[in-house]
Amino acid sequence: MIPAAMSYIRPAMEKLHPAQLNVSHRRVQNVRSFVTQAFRLAGLSCNLAPYQTPMAPEWAVLWQPLSVYARTELSRLFRYCSHQGIAPHQMSDAVSAAFLQALTAESMVKGPKTRHQSVCRIWNRCVAEHAALGWPQITLTVPRYNAHLYGIEEDKVSPGILADLDAFALHLAGNDPFSPQPKPFRPISVKVFRGHLWRYLSALHLSGLDLTSVGSFDDLVTRPMFECAMRWFWVRNNKATSKHIGEIAWAVRVYAVKYRSADEATLTFYDAAMQKLRLKHEGLSPKNQKAMRQFSEEKSVRAFVNLPQKLWSIGTAVQPTSEEGRKRKAALILIQAAVAIEILMFAPVRLKNLCNLRLDQHMSWRQGILYLNIPAPEVKNEVTLDFKLPAETSVRIARYIKDWRGLFLPKANPYLFPGRNGAPKEQGGLGKQISKAVFAQTGLTLTPHQFRHTAAKLLLDAKPGHYEIVRKVLGHKALTTTYAHYAGAETEAAVELYDNVILSLKGPNRAAPDLSPPRTKARPATGSASIFMDPLHQLGRKRGGKV
Repeated sequence: MIPAAMSYIRPAMEKLHPAQLNVSHRRVQNVRSFVTQAFRLAGLSCNLAPYQTPMAPEWAVLWQPLSVYARTELSRLFRYCSHQGIAPHQMSDAVSAAFLQALTAESMVKGPKTRHQSVCRIWNRCVAEHAALGWPQITLTVPRYNAHLYGIEEDKVSPGILADLDAFALHLAGNDPFSPQPKPFRPISVKVFRGHLWRYLSALHLSGLDLTSVGSFDDLVTRPMFECAMRWFWVRNNKATSKHIGEIAWAVRVYAVKYRSADEATLTFYDAAMQKLRLKHEGLSPKNQKAMRQFSEEKSVRAFVNLPQKLWSIGTAVQPTSEEGRKRKAALILIQAAVAIEILMFAPVRLKNLCNLRLDQHMSWRQGILYLNIPAPEVKNEVTLDFKLPAETSVRIARYIKDWRGLFLPKANPYLFPGRNGAPKEQGGLGKQISKAVFAQTGLTLTPHQFRHTAAKLLLDAKPGHYEIVRKVLGHKALTTTYAHYAGAETEAAVELYDNVILSLKGPNRAAPDLSPPRTKARPATGSASIFMDPLHQLGRKRGGKV
């Protein structure tokens, strides 16, 4: 029932986590090892060599001067070449490509293409560093897998189109004193709109249109042009629309209908197109609904809420070493993730606000308790956010600031999560750090923004219908926003509450239902043969009876 193909098994195994399976990390490692060995026994894996396979003498010589990191990256390549009888001086892009093919088809290594890129980079670095030791002076091509990138450069677009986009951005921002725009867009929203329109231009360019010969963006929002670009997106997405495609289409519509004076026929066309291109759904998106279903079990909820303390304990247990402070940096990453996750639990702010928390502007202490204040201009919907953190959390953050935050900083930095050159840590880096820590320790797949949805779910599960509390915690302006997003999120808890009401109306002397299994003739247990593993017993039949 399971295809004997690593392309199927590898992504399936990556989604499994010991915490969700009630097994140890070692058990998962053993299963991975057994599956790989089964592929070898079945003859499905014959190119890659097991890690116990000794290297050929010429490869062993190159192995000696390598650092720990280089050995980790090049180990599979060295053993592959030794197994295939390939000498170091025979290394080439063809050998590299064959190694990638074997890595993809026969191994469970996560991200074969990414690992192969790393192998090529480390090999090229060794070409320069170990030339005196006889390292082959053969440079490998580092493959690039960026086919998903399709943005074009500005030189592919006429000055007239660029001028129209700049004017539209000014219109959205409300910087034009004669703009009819009733409410100025925030800078981030203007940037998003411009990005969508630029993707639209890129689609037209890749569809064969010479944009340098088009004098105005107005000429690109006609029905034929719109259909051309949207069809390119539709085909690229396996002949289906998506939320992203719908947002691009909506940005074009805003330009054509709201910014320019569109006639009735154009308005009707765009309205019909939006019905097909924009995805609509009530409440949370399917992706967020899937993420929230992870918290349907009490075990997952407990693992989640206890995660900061667990990460803190693991991080503080790491001892510093003399090897460039490597383990100490690993400890700092764990401690930083623990603090970030704990703040998001008790103050579910957006990732941008979390990254930009400053010690001198957003944090204040009263009798050892930490208060967070994020002023309205810094919040997406311009609502001031105030949070009082628990005493235990405040103590942990204070210790982080005193003992951990300043490690490895070349100069002063005012941010709670410091980055380079006095700036805050990048959102992408901190976001991945948080998601990775959550999955590694709990098996839960969660993005930083989904902490906000998690807060709403946990609140509504405990207090069904308390949308006003959720609104205040998340900082929504209107209750309608909260209800539109989370209506129905507490359905299971509400149904359980209703069941308890009905059961209580039956009175205290109601008879309990008989949940015992059907009575069968008792027979002695024999070793591990339990009646619960007897399929005939489970089907209500006696052993030896007619089927």
